[in-house]
Amino acid sequence: MKNRILASIIPPSALILSTPAFAAIEPAGIDAGAVSIVPMVTVQTGYDDNFFSTSANEQDETITVLSPSVQLIAEDGLNAYRLAYQINHGIHQNSSADNYTDHALSADAHLEFSQRSILDLKAAYNKGHEARGTGLSATGGIATSIDAPLKYDTQILSFNYVYGAQDATGRLQFYGEHLDREYQNFRSITEGRDDTEVTLGAVFYYQVMPKTSLLFEARNKDIDYDVDPANSLDSSTWKYLVGATWEGTAKTTGTIKLGITEKDFDSASRKDFTGGSWEAAIRWAPRTYSVVDISTSRNAAEANGNGDFIDTKSYNINWNHAWTDIVSTDAGIGIINETYEGAADGREDDTTTLNLGLNYDMRRWLTFALNYQYSDTDSNLANTDYSKNIVMLTVNASL
Repeated sequence: MKNRILASIIPPSALILSTPAFAAIEPAGIDAGAVSIVPMVTVQTGYDDNFFSTSANEQDETITVLSPSVQLIAEDGLNAYRLAYQINHGIHQNSSADNYTDHALSADAHLEFSQRSILDLKAAYNKGHEARGTGLSATGGIATSIDAPLKYDTQILSFNYVYGAQDATGRLQFYGEHLDREYQNFRSITEGRDDTEVTLGAVFYYQVMPKTSLLFEARNKDIDYDVDPANSLDSSTWKYLVGATWEGTAKTTGTIKLGITEKDFDSASRKDFTGGSWEAAIRWAPRTYSVVDISTSRNAAEANGNGDFIDTKSYNINWNHAWTDIVSTDAGIGIINETYEGAADGREDDTTTLNLGLNYDMRRWLTFALNYQYSDTDSNLANTDYSKNIVMLTVNASL
């Protein structure tokens, strides 16, 4: 029975860059009575020619990340439980001040009360960081004004409940997440960014064909910042979406949602927003060994210190092709348009990212991946344009 759970385990994500796909490791567990222990380790090393993502005075960096992890998995009939812990330790050759050690602890449970009633629960505690030039330090030259990464802690509780059998005419899904974020250093910059985010949503699926369902979804995200000035960024965002989801139809599987977003600020000094919204993810598999993934979305993302929020539109396509049983490649392109609504400078950024990857499954328990990523950001705000090249070698190992 444990093999069913172990087969679904994905190697912990310790990536410095976001690779399109990962070599297919198949970890084995150590049986310890009712529990399986699954240790794994990921090692990455690579080169970034513009580490701080700046438009001038670019600084390159060689980076190594060590990521050991362990998972404890137990099963009781159709129910499954997992406790996972991972460390990500980043080492920088030229700037030891940017070294970091992140910790991620999580526990989750999969509970099947019946064929029609399934509940997933998760709790997580993370001690993470934002590399200089990303997150809050991506705006206003903060990356070069601070001398270390921004550190933060997050606590997350989430649930997902589905009522209705998979082949039923109607199904209901309820989900939610409570996230609490607190920055730990450079408090003059970060104090106003500590926040609590509560997301609640519901989806109704109506089956119109054996593998195709229409869906109707409502979702709310409420954000409260711990520091509440007169021009507070506290807000409530509603999404109302309709769409369809299908599986294995004409070699495609996917979900498409269209609707509207309403973002209401607590502060009267900030302008509320109502606009179109969409989320789509489609997988086309013309061959069993060749897969194309296409995704796009529009979201009202939180501002990082400039404006009220960021109207974000993203478009991605990635092709994974297995040339042999042990060698595969990835090729992908992503485009993001970000409009800083309410920003006095009228900032708008366009970012294009290209990815190329080569994966080598040397053994069931040992894989290698070589990835190249090029990204270019074009902005109408002075001294904000930048481009960078990243090359990364990744090794995954397990028992």
